[in-house]
Amino acid sequence: MKKKVFNVILIILTIGMIYEGYSFFNIKQDNKVLEDIKTVDVFNNKDKTLSIKVQSGGENDLEWYEPEDRSKWPSKSDYMYVGTKCEDANGTDVGDARPYVAFNENTYTATITTKKTIYCTLYFGKGKRALEVLKGHAIGGSNTTTFTEVDVDGLYRYKGTKNQVTNNYICFGTTSLNECTKSGTNNIDKYLYRIIGITSPNVDASSELEEGQLKIIRAIPSGSSAWGLSEDNEVSWDNCTMKTYLNNTFLNTIEESWRGLIDNPKWWISSSTSGGTENKGTKSKNYQIGLMYQSDYVNAGAQNKTNWLHMSNGRSVVPSSYANGVEATMSRAGSERRESWTVDGSFWTTWYYYWAIQSDGSFSKELYNSYFARPVFYLTSDGVGLVGEGTESSPFRITSVIGA
Repeated sequence: MKKKVFNVILIILTIGMIYEGYSFFNIKQDNKVLEDIKTVDVFNNKDKTLSIKVQSGGENDLEWYEPEDRSKWPSKSDYMYVGTKCEDANGTDVGDARPYVAFNENTYTATITTKKTIYCTLYFGKGKRALEVLKGHAIGGSNTTTFTEVDVDGLYRYKGTKNQVTNNYICFGTTSLNECTKSGTNNIDKYLYRIIGITSPNVDASSELEEGQLKIIRAIPSGSSAWGLSEDNEVSWDNCTMKTYLNNTFLNTIEESWRGLIDNPKWWISSSTSGGTENKGTKSKNYQIGLMYQSDYVNAGAQNKTNWLHMSNGRSVVPSSYANGVEATMSRAGSERRESWTVDGSFWTTWYYYWAIQSDGSFSKELYNSYFARPVFYLTSDGVGLVGEGTESSPFRITSVIGA
């Protein structure tokens, strides 16, 4: 469910355009500077001034020219286009800008597609789009491809062992490399996550997700919680203890400006068999935070401790409690009828299970015990710009995000 606002986490370059009867605007190397544009980089609080030469052109004047100082213009290699907003002659926001301006990322040209007088702002963010970056950093140990664009249950995924998948670390909640990678008794990997995958064109639309959204998981647990209170107490994700912990206690540890980047989809809550590679059945209400599905783990690698998604592989060094602990998933494991006996006779109860991942990497059916939880969520938009190498010491950093 994408937010219909431009997020503040942007490096913004503004181009004022007035159009009356022409089809294109162009940047021209002439002697007339129409605007001096002041931009603010919200990541380092340094002001930048950019001189842009803008000129409306006719049908025979369609070229795209560079300004005098090309280093200050958002080049394709360093910046990605993240959207346009337009106002009419009265200063009223015209809403969706696409009927008025089309930007071609391949040719780096903007085309005005209306005869109205229109004033538009083009937004660029430092970095490259997430999918492009992931494809470019997809070689793991022994030249093994660890990221694939083969669709698996609605995601392009990382797949492999701990030693193969070493390039899917990402910071969330900070843009500071030092903050993201440090560990300590009071701040153990608060900001470090790993990318499970990115939604494909076949993502399940009924979950209210769209193509191009990153799905990430915290590198190590944020804490522990339980699904329910007793073995014969059936709870769904909508009313379980784990859901409340993740979407209240944990979510409130994330700064508000970053919480707005987390999508609010519906989650699969159906039961599945051991080793299931797909999610089918029913869904929850809308929540920002969930856990990995059993299918996420199965599709990531072998069902043993070598799987890169195993909790012990979240970092090169993790506390022994994580390496030897049990991790909850949000996939149900069905139910069974059990007979119990008392001095007055026997009675039948129904026990309800969910899947958990044991310390050896295998699945087990669990009831109500409290186990480790690694929060999982989707970013709101496909307009995510990333920089960095994706490694543990140089994780990807989010440089721009825009809601469509």
